[in-house]
Amino acid sequence: MGRKRLAKNKGFPPNLYQNPAGYFYYKNPATKQQKGLGRDRAHAFSEARAANAVLAAAKPSSLADWVAGKTEYTLAEWLPVYRALWMEKVEPRQATLTASDMYLRRLAECEFAGRRLSEVSTLMVAQYLEAYKAERGAPSANQLRSKLSDVFRWAETQGLIEAGRNPVTATRRHKAVVARERMSFEQFLAVRDLAPVWLRNAMNLALVTGQRRGDVVSLKFTDWKDGRLHVAQGKSGGKTRLALDGSIAIAKLGMSVADVVKQCRDEVASPYLVHHIRHNGREKPGRKVHEDLVTDAFATARDAAGIVPKEGRTPITFHEIRSLAERLYREQFGAAFAQEILGHKSAEMTARYDDLRGEWKVISAA
Repeated sequence: MGRKRLAKNKGFPPNLYQNPAGYFYYKNPATKQQKGLGRDRAHAFSEARAANAVLAAAKPSSLADWVAGKTEYTLAEWLPVYRALWMEKVEPRQATLTASDMYLRRLAECEFAGRRLSEVSTLMVAQYLEAYKAERGAPSANQLRSKLSDVFRWAETQGLIEAGRNPVTATRRHKAVVARERMSFEQFLAVRDLAPVWLRNAMNLALVTGQRRGDVVSLKFTDWKDGRLHVAQGKSGGKTRLALDGSIAIAKLGMSVADVVKQCRDEVASPYLVHHIRHNGREKPGRKVHEDLVTDAFATARDAAGIVPKEGRTPITFHEIRSLAERLYREQFGAAFAQEILGHKSAEMTARYDDLRGEWKVISAA
């Protein structure tokens, strides 16, 4: 076990240190040799993490040890075994796997990564999460906490720590303060008035359907069938499938789902409801509009409309249209309808959604 870290070195990758003169250096835990890395913190952290990865790769396979019946693991040794077991059980989508791997890499570099699982205390975890919150914010700290808790939960199921001794359980979730400005209907109209035609269509679609940016730009004219707009939500991997009745309308907007779909049709041949109207760099008329362009174009129109956030808050974004849709539909039809059209699942509704088993959930305001 390495020497105890000084408070000033908290948050450093394992085996990286800094001397009183401000120079970083890496100490090989096997040979005890040291190598200077200069004063640049980012460079030193990057080099240390790369060196730690090489050391980790040189170790015997933790998964092979687990198969052979090994019962004593450090956290760093357990992480690749956890990943393999978790992937087999969950079969995550690529986006979920990418996020998980990011957190596992961070955990492999934490101060107690070299500790045996049974030695990791709640205090160690709480201090680590507090430091991570200061670095990356409360939402990221809560995501990391959730992943670490699952890491130890799997260790419990394998008998590597005593049942009920998950050190993460007693730590608290950090309160995430929402800093983004909420969009008003008046602001929606002000931005839309200054938006290009394709963005106006995207904004209208987002508002009447209550769907996310990625789902809005992926909608095709072939998704309009039998008087309904069919949306397979990307965030759920297509498992949440909504068939929105064309008559659904937001009274304040004065447009229904069917009206907006019809408005998206123009002289440009395209399979997508939201498409390029004219040449835009490499993009040709008719091609799908990428999500990032929606974000950037919305920000441009918002700034042109002179909409600025209150002090301490961030400017409204395209994503806030979803929140606006929820509020308008809740006011017009009630909370249950607003929840359904957004594709959310409450505890009461979960069973009903699960029973659909991939079929389309028809949403109607009637």
